[in-house]
Amino acid sequence: MATTGLDPLLRLRQSIAANDPPITTTSSDPIPASEATENLATATHLQFNNPSHSYSLDTPTRFVSSDKPVDLRSIWFAWQKKDVAIPDYIASAQQLNEELAGKDGGATKVQNLVFVERLDLITWLEGASEESEYIKGLESDASAARSAQVASGAAGGVSTIPSSAAGARIGKTIDPRLQEIYNGERRMGDRNTVLRGIKPTVRPLSPSHSPYAPPTL
Repeated sequence: MATTGLDPLLRLRQSIAANDPPITTTSSDPIPASEATENLATATHLQFNNPSHSYSLDTPTRFVSSDKPVDLRSIWFAWQKKDVAIPDYIASAQQLNEELAGKDGGATKVQNLVFVERLDLITWLEGASEESEYIKGLESDASAARSAQVASGAAGGVSTIPSSAAGARIGKTIDPRLQEIYNGERRMGDRNTVLRGIKPTVRPLSPSHSPYAPPTL
């Protein structure tokens, strides 16, 4: 049975890590490994085990090449040819495309990844790298990033009071309007200045300006 909720690229990486690689089949229904086919020109699905899930080999993946998503057939083909030299990989891709063209007139093709893309893909699938510049993030990762931005005040929501200004309220959140009022209070001065006011500075008069000074003869 085909699946809709799991990412095929991530599922492939997990199966490789578990030493339980998928099999290529000609049906979307689960079949025993003994009935699998190794011919990618006739195969239509990639079946995973434990639990059993099948994906169409035409499924677009999150791996992007030339601004286009690479299909699962091309991903699986690149993994199968991970240990061959570049000329052999290119020749094998051309031969497979000729076989596919004989089946559907060229509607289906395996994409020939360039060296850097293939190396990046294999490194990620093997688990040697946690990131890939050619793999788009999952939608769940994007949602988590947006939630983190909102929580930090970077993308709406409430902002946090800086530690230098909040004192004992460090870590708590405050409405933006209250934050503006708080900033205005800081500009007015400290608590003692507000309560007592600013005392004027009185300079003593010199004897010549005193009203009680004796007249000058």
